[in-house]
Amino acid sequence: MIINVDFDGVLVPNTHENTLMTKVKNEGLSLDHYNSIWDWYAKVVITPLPLNIPLLKWLSSLKDNGHTIRLWTNRNTDNIVPTMNNISAWKGLFDSFNFYSGRKIESRVEGIVIDNSKSNLICGQVGVHYEWK
Repeated sequence: MIINVDFDGVLVPNTHENTLMTKVKNEGLSLDHYNSIWDWYAKVVITPLPLNIPLLKWLSSLKDNGHTIRLWTNRNTDNIVPTMNNISAWKGLFDSFNFYSGRKIESRVEGIVIDNSKSNLICGQVGVHYEWK
């Protein structure tokens, strides 16, 4: 089985994404891929966030049992380096890394999706709502 795991709000707290959405709302900005908001956000995400170690350990046990683990995030490709730096020692857990630049809702993926955003649960064959608190 392929397990697609969201990053912000699942593997790390939703701190950066919440900051982004607050700025967009307060300043009346757009999340369009070509908007300058993404240049600003690229500077925000360089600060690592705490990892959800219990979930990562559980995903590791699933991988040990033959499942495929895929990082599945709305972050854009400009954020690959800080995202990889944040997961550091856990990079090997993931078989692939998918960055959707805010358009994850438009994707359709095989297997299970684990996401804190209920709207993204329709993107997989099975959706699991999960919020790291």
